[in-house]
Amino acid sequence: MTAMTWTEGGKGGGFPVQVEPPRARILVVDDHAPNLLTLEATLGDLGEVVKAHSGEEALLHLLREDFALILLDVQMPGLDGFETARLIKERERSRFIPIIFLTARSRDASHVFRGYAQGAVDYVLKPFAPEILRSKVSVFVELFLKEEQLKRQEALLRQRELEALERQSAHRYRLLGDAMPLCVFAAGPDGRLRYGNRVWTELSGLPAEAVEDLWRSEVVHPDDRQGVHAAWCQSVSTGMPFEVQFRLRRQSDQGFRWHLGRAVPERNERGRITGWIVTATDIDDQKQAEEELARASAAKDAFLAAASHELRTPLAAAKMQVQLAQRKYGSELTEGPRRALEGLDRQVDRMTKLVSDLLDVSRLITGRLSLEVESFDLVPLLRTTCERLQALAPEHQLRLDIAESLPMRGDSGRIEQVVTNLVSNAVRYSPQGGPVELRAWSEGGRVLLQVRDHGIGIPAEKLALIFERFGQAHGARYGGLGLGLTISQGIIEQHGGRIWAESPGVEGEGSTFHVSLPVQSVLP
Repeated sequence: MTAMTWTEGGKGGGFPVQVEPPRARILVVDDHAPNLLTLEATLGDLGEVVKAHSGEEALLHLLREDFALILLDVQMPGLDGFETARLIKERERSRFIPIIFLTARSRDASHVFRGYAQGAVDYVLKPFAPEILRSKVSVFVELFLKEEQLKRQEALLRQRELEALERQSAHRYRLLGDAMPLCVFAAGPDGRLRYGNRVWTELSGLPAEAVEDLWRSEVVHPDDRQGVHAAWCQSVSTGMPFEVQFRLRRQSDQGFRWHLGRAVPERNERGRITGWIVTATDIDDQKQAEEELARASAAKDAFLAAASHELRTPLAAAKMQVQLAQRKYGSELTEGPRRALEGLDRQVDRMTKLVSDLLDVSRLITGRLSLEVESFDLVPLLRTTCERLQALAPEHQLRLDIAESLPMRGDSGRIEQVVTNLVSNAVRYSPQGGPVELRAWSEGGRVLLQVRDHGIGIPAEKLALIFERFGQAHGARYGGLGLGLTISQGIIEQHGGRIWAESPGVEGEGSTFHVSLPVQSVLP
């Protein structure tokens, strides 16, 4: 009889397929070929009879196949029936196969009991009546076939349950995707998109399944198709996450809007990719805000550059007039006017420094900050700079710990500007006075510079901010525009170096700024 079962068959439900019922295999073991032929003729219609001429051959068959029953002759050369049965029962795969012993010689009760002790389910004496043997064997064959049928039904039930769970999971995925406020797509392991969610259909006006060739379709902006398709193919081939920006056309007004596409692979328990989940998030408003901000920033930078240039001329004229007044009337001025001119001179110098910083920042932004590279010794530069700054800050003690000579190649004027900025900052943020230590040494083909103070310190969360334009760790309390460190970083990086700061953020323990420069600059 041929059994019938059902398999899943698309939208129309299942369809019947023919499945051959299991067929029992019966292993008969006897060292006499005529006996094997007799057993085969007697039992052939009950199942497939497999013949073995010895215990050793029977064990080989059991390594390769499963059997419903074993008929085992007791008296055989080499491995006899009892020893063969013992070895069969020791093996996990074959220990539960029923064994019927066959013998024509020993009818002793103790011999029979020994057979049962070796795991036999029956003991048949030769000569046997074919009808009786068939009856005994058919019982075990039927039990085997029913057990196999149960196993198949159990496996089919598990398969049906898995399929139902997969359908339920897919349905939930679709419901979840439709609930998301962004485009969600599902793709197979080959990267081919299968369907899109509700947001996709509303955006494009296309059916959920019309996504197979999305990346090269008219829904994607012509300028973006090649790039996004190449990025998607790269992700599918490598299994790496996908992230790219592109424009999608909105059906309602035929306008293109920027989207951020992301995709991650789904993997099974063995790590193999079984599919992809793809999302496209509308970022058009954010993109426009960024572009507007960039335009505003560019306009601001242009204004600062123009204003700085325009301020230099009147500042230079004011400086010249102050100096002229000091030279011409200095000896005749009383204490009040003389101090007023000195204050005016300092304020003009401060304003000139601010304008110079603004111009340098503008040059950094536009890439026009040029360097005049030459070979020089850093030590005299450090000494001269510290002497000049010490005269301006007599309440602080500037301590130098430097080598006798530090030859290097770079723009000495710009390096002096960096040192001036770092030492001036150390003085400014040490309002209670105290020492400022400057160390410089060479190591591993680099010149290392360190400026340390014992002032108010820098909070940990502000360490990254201080190198940004107009970034100040303590606001405007201590003066300045917050440009000195930005300019210093730009100068050091143009020399192929690095600058960074360290601080515990505790008042009295101050800050330490580090500079690392190549001895031989890569600049021309």
